[in-house]
Amino acid sequence: MVTPIIEPSGAQEGANTTYQPLAIEEFATIVPSLVNLSTATNTLAGTTAGSAIWNMPYQGSGYKKVIVYLNGYENTTTTAQTITFPTAFTYTPIVTTSISGVSASTTALTLPASMTATATGYVIVEGF
Repeated sequence: MVTPIIEPSGAQEGANTTYQPLAIEEFATIVPSLVNLSTATNTLAGTTAGSAIWNMPYQGSGYKKVIVYLNGYENTTTTAQTITFPTAFTYTPIVTTSISGVSASTTALTLPASMTATATGYVIVEGF
C-alpha cells in the first residue's frame, strides 16, 4: 500500500525537505470531498428505444465528472431529453463523445432529438 504524503508548508521545489506521511484519518476526510463513488447509477429511458445509464462519481467543489453510457438510445420525437446533474458545474463543461447532437450546460446534459438511428457509446462530461 502506498502511503500518501504531503509537502510541508512553505517548502520549495528542490529544497532539502523531509516529507511526512499523511495520516490515514486525514486522507479519509479529504478523498470523500473529491469523489463520491457511492452515488447511485441512474437510467433514463429513450423516448423511442434504449436508455442512457449515467452516474456522477466526481462532485467536488473543483473537479466534476459525469459518465453516461447510451445503450441503443433513440429519441425520434422533436423534444430533446435532458439529464440534470446532481451538482452543477461552475463553468460550461467539456463533452467528449462520438454521438452527434449531445451538448451540456453547467446544470444538464442534453441528448439529441429527431434521431434517425439508435446510439450506443459513452458520453463523458467533465470540468469544474
